[in-house]
Amino acid sequence: MSRIKLLNVVTPQGHAGDLSKGSQFSFSYSSADAGCEVSLVMPYDPTPAVSNVLHPIFDMNVPEGFLADQIKRRMAKHMQIDEMRLLSVIGGNQIGRLTYQNPVEASVPVKAQVGLQQILSADTSQGVFEFLVETYFESGISGVQPKVLVPDLDKLTGSRKTMLSSDLIVKSGADEYVHLAQNEFLCMEAARIAGMETPPFWLSGGGDLFVMERFDLNSTGRLGFEDMAVLLGLNKDPHDNYKYSQSYETLAAVINHVCAQGDPLRELERFFSSVCLSVMVRNGDAHLKNFGVIYTHPGARETVQLAPVFDVTTTTVYENYNPKSGRSLVDRTLAIKMNKVKTYPDRQQLMEFGRKHCGVEKPWVIIERIAEAMSEALVAHQARIDIELFSAMQAEWDGGRAMALHDSIGTGMKRKPIAKKPL
Repeated sequence: MSRIKLLNVVTPQGHAGDLSKGSQFSFSYSSADAGCEVSLVMPYDPTPAVSNVLHPIFDMNVPEGFLADQIKRRMAKHMQIDEMRLLSVIGGNQIGRLTYQNPVEASVPVKAQVGLQQILSADTSQGVFEFLVETYFESGISGVQPKVLVPDLDKLTGSRKTMLSSDLIVKSGADEYVHLAQNEFLCMEAARIAGMETPPFWLSGGGDLFVMERFDLNSTGRLGFEDMAVLLGLNKDPHDNYKYSQSYETLAAVINHVCAQGDPLRELERFFSSVCLSVMVRNGDAHLKNFGVIYTHPGARETVQLAPVFDVTTTTVYENYNPKSGRSLVDRTLAIKMNKVKTYPDRQQLMEFGRKHCGVEKPWVIIERIAEAMSEALVAHQARIDIELFSAMQAEWDGGRAMALHDSIGTGMKRKPIAKKPL
């Protein structure tokens, strides 16, 4: 199959323009309507936007990690797999409002085959996940963790089995991260109990799948979504260093800017709450792609708001292998900098960040509310969490809450990480 040289880029508001690939990538708008613009940071320009690398808003939609590997494994024998091919494969089955149409190859509607209740079933969940990967591998969602976008059959009635968009994100664990679905569920429960905005989410009966509704869909259709890497104009690099650049102070400034026509103080307080949660549950992977904004379309700037909380886990219960040293160590640093360092902040530093960069008058109220929510989540869900994981997370959370509530108390850094499953 030949290389793809042109894709039509379509939004819910109409055809936006054409993305082409020759010696360079080029995007040309076909409409001056602000509602059809592809990004908050890529306004209409009659001159084509030419770049040696794929434009950040399109780059965000290119599958990576687990799903990219699945696509390449199935298709590389028959065609060249590059960014244009990957965008053509996913079409509109990805997070956000953009759809990529290949003018010479017709797309196939997404067909629902499994419902949420079957996915959550205790005796079928892992087998169902393998089926979902085989059926819906042509979806665009990033990350190393095995995950896939799935249409929920339970929401369809009568003979209608096709959907405009897959509405569930289904995640499994990874071999090196034991019980990751349970880990994320417990962290998200802490966020929900603390009053933070979260999409509806579930843990399967067997505890091996985490399922979440997409936050970029509403009753009228698909919303725009842009992560912080897009808003900062950053492209992927071979080692993913771009995700871990910048600082939380920079992200606060970006949120203040893009939400200026809405309620920036509200969105900054929500951002501060999210950062506090990651600090306190010891989520060392709160990087640029795990924060973003949603909106109706770029012509409605007053609708821009911070996306709900997603992708939060206690990373310090796992070891990471360093090939240079040949050792496995626990990474006890932030994903990006705060106050010019990646060291976890203490109470005073966290409150100073809230006051100075997020405009939060009483940051301690948020910190204390999250601490209480973490305690409630632990009590409420202990029976659903693996014993060893629960013990490890409780120790990490105790350290995170202690540091946030009382500056001088230690962080539990000597605790041994949970062991990997035997091969």
